[in-house]
Amino acid sequence: MAERKLTIRFFSVIGSVTTLGMAIIALYNNQFILACSLLGSSALFASPFCLGDRVAVSSLIVLYTLYTLMIYLVLTGGSHGTGPIWIFIVSPVTFFVRGFRRGIIDLIIFVTCVTGAFYLSNYLELYSGYSVYFPTRIIASFIIVALLSGFYEYFRQIYSQRLIELIHKNEYLATRDPLTNLPNRRYAMAELEQFAKQQQTASIIIADVDNFKKINDQYGHLVGDEVLKHLADLFVAQLGENDMVARWGGEEFLFFLRHKNKQQATQFANEIHLALSHNRLDIGANQLAVTVSMGISTLTTAVSIDKAMHKADELLYQAKEQGKNQTCV
Repeated sequence: MAERKLTIRFFSVIGSVTTLGMAIIALYNNQFILACSLLGSSALFASPFCLGDRVAVSSLIVLYTLYTLMIYLVLTGGSHGTGPIWIFIVSPVTFFVRGFRRGIIDLIIFVTCVTGAFYLSNYLELYSGYSVYFPTRIIASFIIVALLSGFYEYFRQIYSQRLIELIHKNEYLATRDPLTNLPNRRYAMAELEQFAKQQQTASIIIADVDNFKKINDQYGHLVGDEVLKHLADLFVAQLGENDMVARWGGEEFLFFLRHKNKQQATQFANEIHLALSHNRLDIGANQLAVTVSMGISTLTTAVSIDKAMHKADELLYQAKEQGKNQTCV
């Protein structure tokens, strides 16, 4: 939006300064009606600077002022019959302001109006200096330029859309763990830091898979990967609306429970243990019972993220030392 606003103001400055200069020249040549028309156009071109952030309105004012001025120059011939030459600047401005589809519609209407203006100029004897071939050559040339501008705008939009999709995809991949499809450590830290600025309470749980090295050694790393994916799916199914789970690293997971106190976090952890006891992982003809140990800490205005993380980590190791498959608070 900021770039569009800047571009519209650039168009505004160019249009306002150019028409003001042409108005001065017209006054010098005693072309008072043309000068007044150009001065009015200059004022309208400058209007975006008075409209602030109303970019859509500013864009339309600049564009339709341009249309009106171009049709007027065709009707009257402008200065020494050179007015119609200025219509070639219309198509790129139109596509920028209106986009591809609306731009085509606007340009079809504009060409129709310009054709009518050439006819009316001769019929009403507003300007009689055009040769027989001049209107058709100008209109044909304008249509060719408009088609070229249209092709450029069409492919620009396609490539811009592809670029935006690629950027979004890269942003998504940069914040996701490729194995579990959970948010990764970078994303989790960003969420924690953003929440900490709001000075509200939340609970943090660090969970670690019990005996994960033994599982890898006994069943292989492919089964180890399946364990992590199994846990990720189960964890996500247990989450509340405002909660988040991320893969913290290796076989560790981080739960970020917004607006939940220690008691609510403990209840959530117990639900995780219960869900794991009822959902074993199928590995061929056998089922593997997977358990986790967890440590819970609270993030408050008085407790920083680092302190909360350190506390949860200490409690996790305490749970491991006390026999695993449990939660320490």
